[in-house]
Amino acid sequence: MFYKANGDTSKVATVADFKESGSAQPKLMFGWNNTFTYKKFDFSFFMRGVSGNKILNGTLASLNDVNNASNNNIPKFSLGEPATDVNSFYYSTRYLESVSYIRLDNATLGYTLKIENAKIKSARLYITTNNLFVITKYKGIDPEINLGGIEPGIDNNNFYPKTRSFMVGVNINL
Repeated sequence: MFYKANGDTSKVATVADFKESGSAQPKLMFGWNNTFTYKKFDFSFFMRGVSGNKILNGTLASLNDVNNASNNNIPKFSLGEPATDVNSFYYSTRYLESVSYIRLDNATLGYTLKIENAKIKSARLYITTNNLFVITKYKGIDPEINLGGIEPGIDNNNFYPKTRSFMVGVNINL
């Protein structure tokens, strides 16, 4: 059901019934960078996140067409929808979600070896990871969507999610 501007319910919403229900711009953006060392070990990381914003999960809305369930796959979200709901995929506040998140952007763990050699003084072995995890309640692929362009704050399944990567390396001090 949709609500008209006067509070009555309706099966169809019009532009006159639209109201502001949230902002895609976060109220708080934060980050934390730190490095720890203990004897020959070192650990550094960078976490960041946002809080207080909402985006419209347009991907979920477009997939929530229960009338097409016999022809297309539908999300688990749609299992409770009545088959008679012909407006189930219309954009509304039911698809507006909080996208507060915390993301571990990168982390590095290293170990330094002292080498008794005329040419090499030390070597540091390390492993680095990018985009290790994201903590969020958002049902979409990635809560960090584009907030610019023609449709800011709408997740329309038009981006590739961030990849997770690992790298192992050696630094040699001559």
